[in-house]
Amino acid sequence: MSLAHKIFTNTLWQVIIRALNILIGVFNLALITRILGQTGFGYYTTIFAFLQMLMVVADLGLYLALLREVSLAGDRAGETKATNNIFTIRLLASLVILFLSPLLINLFPYDNAVKTGVIFFSLAFFFQSLMATLTAVFSKKLAMPRAVLVDLFTKVLFFISLAYLFSRGSSLNFILAIHSIIYAVSFMLFYIILRKYIYLSLAWDFNYWREIIRQSWPLAVTVVLNLVYFKADTLILSAFRDPNEVALYGAPYRVLEVLVSFPHMFMSLLLPLLTAAWVAKNIVHFRQIFQKGFDFFCVLAVPMVVGLWLTGERVMILLAGPSFAASGPILNILILATAAIFFGTLFTYLVVALGEQKQMIKYFLTVALVGLIGYFILIPRYSYWGAAYVTLLVEVMMCYFAYILVNQKVRLNINFAILKKSLLAGFIMALIGWFCRGLNMALLILVSGAVYLLMLYTSRAIDRSILNNIFNKTKV
Repeated sequence: MSLAHKIFTNTLWQVIIRALNILIGVFNLALITRILGQTGFGYYTTIFAFLQMLMVVADLGLYLALLREVSLAGDRAGETKATNNIFTIRLLASLVILFLSPLLINLFPYDNAVKTGVIFFSLAFFFQSLMATLTAVFSKKLAMPRAVLVDLFTKVLFFISLAYLFSRGSSLNFILAIHSIIYAVSFMLFYIILRKYIYLSLAWDFNYWREIIRQSWPLAVTVVLNLVYFKADTLILSAFRDPNEVALYGAPYRVLEVLVSFPHMFMSLLLPLLTAAWVAKNIVHFRQIFQKGFDFFCVLAVPMVVGLWLTGERVMILLAGPSFAASGPILNILILATAAIFFGTLFTYLVVALGEQKQMIKYFLTVALVGLIGYFILIPRYSYWGAAYVTLLVEVMMCYFAYILVNQKVRLNINFAILKKSLLAGFIMALIGWFCRGLNMALLILVSGAVYLLMLYTSRAIDRSILNNIFNKTKV
């Protein structure tokens, strides 16, 4: 099997499993919103945002550092050394955050329900953070479907628990505690699967630690700054507005978070190839890999935006219940931010492949400052509308800055042919969808999606020879 086909097969399985993850995640969101109601879900959203911010701080840029190190390692011994040392650093950082989180939350003017909930939920983020860093090993081995299966297991187990609690009734703290227990079980499963590639243990090579920290600190700074504008909206909204408004913003924001996990997963597969091409000074191959990634995101982003524009309010009612109908228009704004994140992720990973992370710091700082100023000015006055529009602005800015930096180093010479064909297909999809908007949502999505795919195929945006190679086993 060729490397290209192996990457495609790996990605295809990820897409299939990720689709199941999204489906289960949708059911979980539906159950949580119905169990907790608007106020309870507002508290849940605040707790989630607070702990996510702290655990990303603990990342220290180690996921991308590990991915880069194992990509450059010449043998299994090198991979093991990198994995165990970076895992140890991450473990210690996460432990510090785990113990500090109950203290730090008391510095904020949140309801006692939020402060107590942080204690029950912190273990979930602790184990999730460890798995997030170690996922780099699966990316290097082109075995991401195994890692995604653990995520699927986690969501299915959580769904079963929520379904039981929905029938019996439950509290916020009990749901948070169940989540923590499930992530502990998932980490044990993750550890067992990981042993096929790496025998995980603690490692204390302090010289290597210093080198990793020296290399990764720009990533750590950019990750923290990225988080400032990615999560500050929810935290600031929760400080100025009541939990019901936080819930109306938090529900569509969870949709965004589910969707943006995919480009990170896809780019984790491309990063080793991009890094290898850059190290080998094979600029032509580097551009080819980038172009394929750019085209892929074009084909995905357009129907995602159009589809949710057509069905936004109905999607939110289906996901969270009639009381969240007002979240539909918010989702229509956030889905544009999601599309910007798709391309921003592409260019940001190119920055990592080029080793230009330090140059991104000034851009992350600029975006973080613009985001914070925008949130503090607009959220008190315009609530979730201010949060949504500032989120869109900062994501577009981040995408643009990353592109500028990469293009200064390597002239990308982007071919926009697939983008133009995708936009045309999306326009036809929107027209057909608008005229068919009276259909039930499932049928509307099916018809609109079929129109989009047909337009891509007839315009040759989808390479027919590649499709033949995929489905004709004799050519594999």
